[in-house]
Amino acid sequence: MVFSRIHTFCRKLRLSLPLIVLGLSLATPVSSANADETFPSLISKVPATANALIAIDADGLRNSPLGKSENWSSKNEAAYVNTPFILPPEANRIVIASQMNPNRQFEQAWELAVMSLVEPISARAIARAEGGYVDELGGLSAVWSPSDAYFVQFTSGMLGVMAPANRQLVSRWAATSNPGLGKTGYLSESLNELSGGAQIVVALDLSGAAVPHQLKDGLEQAESLKGKADDIAKWENVLSSIQGVRLSITVDSKIHGNLTVDFGKDPAELGSKAKGAIVEVLEKYGVAFEDLNKWSFSQSQNSLHLNGDLSNSDLRKVMSLLELPSSNFSQLADAEPAAEDDAKKVVEASQKYFKSVSTLLDDLQHEFKTNRDARKNFASTYMQRYGKRINELPILNVDVELVDYGLSIAETLRGTAVTQGEANVNTGIRKSSVYTTNNYNNNYYGDYRSATSIKTQVKREEQGAASKVRFSNAKEIQDATANIRVKMTQRYNAEF
Repeated sequence: MVFSRIHTFCRKLRLSLPLIVLGLSLATPVSSANADETFPSLISKVPATANALIAIDADGLRNSPLGKSENWSSKNEAAYVNTPFILPPEANRIVIASQMNPNRQFEQAWELAVMSLVEPISARAIARAEGGYVDELGGLSAVWSPSDAYFVQFTSGMLGVMAPANRQLVSRWAATSNPGLGKTGYLSESLNELSGGAQIVVALDLSGAAVPHQLKDGLEQAESLKGKADDIAKWENVLSSIQGVRLSITVDSKIHGNLTVDFGKDPAELGSKAKGAIVEVLEKYGVAFEDLNKWSFSQSQNSLHLNGDLSNSDLRKVMSLLELPSSNFSQLADAEPAAEDDAKKVVEASQKYFKSVSTLLDDLQHEFKTNRDARKNFASTYMQRYGKRINELPILNVDVELVDYGLSIAETLRGTAVTQGEANVNTGIRKSSVYTTNNYNNNYYGDYRSATSIKTQVKREEQGAASKVRFSNAKEIQDATANIRVKMTQRYNAEF
């Protein structure tokens, strides 16, 4: 059924930190004028309060050489075995937006998607598939879903989804008088700069987001700037003027990325350490990915650029940070549970589920095995998002014990992320008690030490405690995965 695949996409699509997507080229040849007539109509439905935006040329991705070789057009929900995302075959252009708080692990006030459909979907069909009911918001047909989301039919060819299912908020969004993004502003201007060859572009408006005391503290703790007061002052001056971050992604036989960081001031003062600083900031926010260190670096006017290739794993991470909640385990509308004696369906569904969980865990292996330096954070944001991803994998016909394993893994990942978050909070609280340049504390430190030295020790202690939990949880995940694989292989006489 058409809706089931759209629904699947809304549950699975995500994105990243200073990264969100906007794709422009179409699968079938069209003029730039026609493209301009399409994406702006979707963008106009994005509230002016959005600071994160993603748009995708779904057909361009499916028809790319890599997309064809890896079958990205697959309608299978459990597609993480081979693909970095799910693309509904009925949507050719997709825009996703959110209001996020980059200083709190990209916590979202709301999130929405607007997509251009090649086949219309009725509100009643959506309601039946979701187990919800038909409503009317802003004069438009809408569907309330128990997955804490509202679906809105803007036109027969344009479907919107918003979460949470705050009826007042969604009503204002659906209203024709709702002011959308204009032609000016960071997000809109980012779209104007996109080349026609990019299938994915990500843009995050960061103007005014830098918190002065947090920025200063972060610079003081940066390994490359320790003890360099003059350099710290220069960096603080530049970084406080940050306007936003954009990531454009082009897919041919490989996945290519172009990351741009825009400032209100000339970042030349950052010098040769600018690339390392960008990576360090992304690591601080818990959203860096391994291949970023290999990307080339350049500067133009008030912008810094990183260019390089991404792996499927990297792209999965980038696409994981913005997600639209939907029914955690809703069954496909055009599928039926297997009969008790239909073991083949159970085996196939269970194998796909296990392989999907394994693929997601493989993406996180680097976070479990490295960053043993107690001064460093790890990608806790990705663990949080991946835990939710596993929770939302389809479970139709999947072995019950295998589902329990998946739920346990998801809980462990989220718990690991929470532990890191608590360590960051505790670090901040303890550092706030260090006021002067020099401190003496017989009860705790027992000697005369600089404030910077004490703050460094505080961070090491808190991060060290979080690391112990992380590596302990890693062993639990490895043991649980090995055990369930043996059980499933013996139970169904099939390889898992």
